[in-house]
Amino acid sequence: MTHVETTDTTVRDQAGHRSRLSQIAARFGRDTRGTTAIEYTLITGLIFLAIVTALHLYADRVGAMYQYIGDAVARSS
Repeated sequence: MTHVETTDTTVRDQAGHRSRLSQIAARFGRDTRGTTAIEYTLITGLIFLAIVTALHLYADRVGAMYQYIGDAVARSS
């Protein structure tokens, strides 16, 4: 095999590799199988954040209520 044949083969292999890579990238771009799972995960995450925020606000108010009751009991004694 001569240098020209080796170079020609290498160029064809690189072009074929790029073509295959572009085909894989195009197929990945068209694939929508995981879209629903991602959407449900995002919705679940938002619901979780809403619940955590609500519990945090509830805990603050309950803590303030018990503090008020404790102070009232301390004053009456």
